[in-house]
Amino acid sequence: MEKQRIRYLFQSFMNKTISLEEQQELLELIEHEPEEKFSEIISELIESGDRENVSLEEWTNFVSAAISADKPVARVRSFRPLYRYISAAAIVVILGIGAYFYINTLRQPKQIASSNIRPGESKAVLVMENGETIELDKNLKANEVFALNPTIKSITEGELVYNKDAAGASKTSGINILRTPKGGEYRVVLPDGTIAWLNSDSELKFPTSFDDATRKVELKGEAYFEVTSYSNRTWPFIVSTLHQEVQVLGTKFNISAYQEDGFVKTALLEGKVRVLNKNSQETVILKPGQEASLDKASSQLNVYTTEVEEAIAWKEGLFVFNNEDLYLAMNKISRWYDVDVVYKGDFQDKEIWGTVSRNEDINSLFKTLEATGVATFKIEGRRVLVMR
Repeated sequence: MEKQRIRYLFQSFMNKTISLEEQQELLELIEHEPEEKFSEIISELIESGDRENVSLEEWTNFVSAAISADKPVARVRSFRPLYRYISAAAIVVILGIGAYFYINTLRQPKQIASSNIRPGESKAVLVMENGETIELDKNLKANEVFALNPTIKSITEGELVYNKDAAGASKTSGINILRTPKGGEYRVVLPDGTIAWLNSDSELKFPTSFDDATRKVELKGEAYFEVTSYSNRTWPFIVSTLHQEVQVLGTKFNISAYQEDGFVKTALLEGKVRVLNKNSQETVILKPGQEASLDKASSQLNVYTTEVEEAIAWKEGLFVFNNEDLYLAMNKISRWYDVDVVYKGDFQDKEIWGTVSRNEDINSLFKTLEATGVATFKIEGRRVLVMR
């Protein structure tokens, strides 16, 4: 196939002059032709700077037809990255045209006002048994904390470590609460050696020494756990949230249980966990690579195979939006940047995609999201307007 023909088909689509037969021809080319044939043409599009007549949403819907052709609907709608199912040529086309739209967006007049909104950082508040609170931030003085709470072994930037009590034999135990505000995250090593990472706007309640029977903690918000196991004993670790309970022996998993979200999600990376629906008493066992989703409204508990690494992308410093509901995505952004979100219009069934660093300036973040064509964003103080 001559490049001139491919170039013609691309330009016809961008100009909205392409016929139905030519659309089918272009789709087949994307699916079957070598990627080298597209690289030069896409580069020319990017360099031209011509304003497109079609939107990125129209382009995405068009290419999706090539991606999803002859593939089961359930598979395409799963949370697995689409690149697992498409050719190298299609990847080049998707990424290249995405860049074309993105660069053209940057060339247009800037719509997002500058702001002093900063990404989140390592900070939390520790509430001790007597109700006294300690601000865990960059101004923290470790010696003062040790004097107030002798069960704490060490404090470094972003991490609190408790004295280890593997035998669970201590008879003196108090309840501590670790809270991360909006715009904060923190890591804690619990008395049994289990590590918990708290995402922003979250709370973990735990004893300073676990008893012999179980290791039980209570979670609000989101946390990732790496549970310490013991070869010489059975010592269940239980994470309790408002709607469910998760029991493990030794494993790595993530729980998202924010009050404002409609679902409680548990993603398993290693080991095995039992998820209990507190309303129906239904239980499911998760295997690595599976996620349980509890619908708060219906109390229905579903299990599906997914890319569980996406569930812990926040811990690795990333936002990963894989065709994610716009409202859920904005909840994540709101918590991390500590902003209020106001919607100017109905965005039901609107989804966004993209991977962005959580350390990104909020203006750059919204530029990237605007390139999806789903919404535009305007910052007013600490308020974000989401508009059509």
